[in-house]
Amino acid sequence: MGGYGSPWVAVFASMVLIIGVAVIACAPAEEVVDDPDVVDADVELKDELVAAQPEEIHSTDHQQVATIFGLVNGLISTNPISMGLNNDEILPHGVQEVEVSDDGMEIRFVFDPERKFHNGVPVTAEAYKKSVERYLVTGPYAYDWEPVQEMIIEDNTLIMELDRPGPQIPVLCSSSYGAPVEVGAAEEMGEDAFGRKAVGCGPFKVDEWVDGSHVTMVRNDDYYDYLPFVDNNEPFHFEKATVRFIPESMTRISELRAGNVDIILAVPGEQVEALEEDPDIEVHDYLGANVRYIEMNTERFPLDDERVRLAIALALDRDELAAGVNDAILPNFSIAGPGMIRHCADTEARLSEKYGRDVERAKELLQEAGWEMGDDGVMVKDGEPLNFDFAINADRPVNTRAAPIMQSQLAEAGIDVNLREYTRGYIREMVETADFDMTLNDWSWLDPGGVWYYTHHSDGGMSPFGDPETDALMDAAIAEPDEEEGAKKWGEVSEAFWEKLPIFPLWSDRHFIATRTELSGLNMSVSGALYLHDVKIRAD
Repeated sequence: MGGYGSPWVAVFASMVLIIGVAVIACAPAEEVVDDPDVVDADVELKDELVAAQPEEIHSTDHQQVATIFGLVNGLISTNPISMGLNNDEILPHGVQEVEVSDDGMEIRFVFDPERKFHNGVPVTAEAYKKSVERYLVTGPYAYDWEPVQEMIIEDNTLIMELDRPGPQIPVLCSSSYGAPVEVGAAEEMGEDAFGRKAVGCGPFKVDEWVDGSHVTMVRNDDYYDYLPFVDNNEPFHFEKATVRFIPESMTRISELRAGNVDIILAVPGEQVEALEEDPDIEVHDYLGANVRYIEMNTERFPLDDERVRLAIALALDRDELAAGVNDAILPNFSIAGPGMIRHCADTEARLSEKYGRDVERAKELLQEAGWEMGDDGVMVKDGEPLNFDFAINADRPVNTRAAPIMQSQLAEAGIDVNLREYTRGYIREMVETADFDMTLNDWSWLDPGGVWYYTHHSDGGMSPFGDPETDALMDAAIAEPDEEEGAKKWGEVSEAFWEKLPIFPLWSDRHFIATRTELSGLNMSVSGALYLHDVKIRAD
């Protein structure tokens, strides 16, 4: 193995330069929230942080779910490392030290044997190894660990030896998916019970989960960590954390204005300006590490014709969509979006030029496919209109606002779609079983390999439309250690998707978070990772 030291930063800063954002020249501008307000010692503080988010968590055990929620899962168990506030570092978080060899083929985690899980079991190297091994059985993204050939324990050190470069490993270890759980408790309680009250090593313990309402957590008074960019590495300043599930955006905003919650997630773009004018509220934004995309059932008429799928793509105007949702989105044509690592500006420019809106070309493609414009403005073939269902994930307000705009744009090309609103979970089930026509889908992860392998690789967990050629391109992109070459390879993957069109990208989301001004000390990474170590909340 190579030696250790600063070259490690060059290896992985180039690869991870989660929730996260992009690298080098392609990265968005830094957005760090570090409230400069100083809370005087004699100021009374609230002992509870109350947050609100639109979706209910799926489990308190992050090893059992496909979607994690940082305000719950991230507080229950602390991930070993952090990517820093700019996603350009590898820093110790739950471990004392982390080192990666110059060639990126060996990662060492040094554990503090005094740190403990919530039930008093030490968080040792052996405990972390057991946690990873459990995830390989229970976790939906177990393939992320594939480069790890062997895990070796030497005293308090866990050594991961890789058989190939693995850009996804530090991304994984900086997320809740890489955080340890206490396997003994999981085995004793059983998966269902553990999912309701997971035992982690984070700053808070699960107190209760009231379905459809909230999760309440109580402070772990024995907590400490090694995160270098916060002032407080010990128990948090508030004793209790409650995360409420409030699907309606205006209700979340009303609760924030009333002072009933301290922080809300998923602020709709159209409400940002009004909140920014409120002296009692601060608004923070970041670019999501996601790509929201159209997915089409290539086995179902009329979408089994590639010309029809391309016509749909060419009929959509991303700039008009952005304007229609108050610029809460950033138009995108690449599979590796601008908020992910390996985003390539050259590929983005080339694809946007080639596949930008062209309604006349869309009509020509449909005519080539045997469709003719009907008297009512809808294309017709063999007496049947060009009509199908368009499933929308209604959990995100930007989707429901963008959907009618897309419906109108498609109508200009003679394509008639029936909008159908469902929950994200139901849409996922529809896609997994190929029981849909077209849907607006979305996955978010700093590493594009963690998204597209799972959803569109033949060996992925929920891919109904894997293709051998695209699989090979993805395999090469995932394993490429060099950042520039990796960006080019993901560009090739993007182009392959456009050529076959089971999906095509539309945009990346801009996310908005709002807090009460009584809350100070919040640190937020450029990709929206929230660090609450220094947070204090003034009492009224």
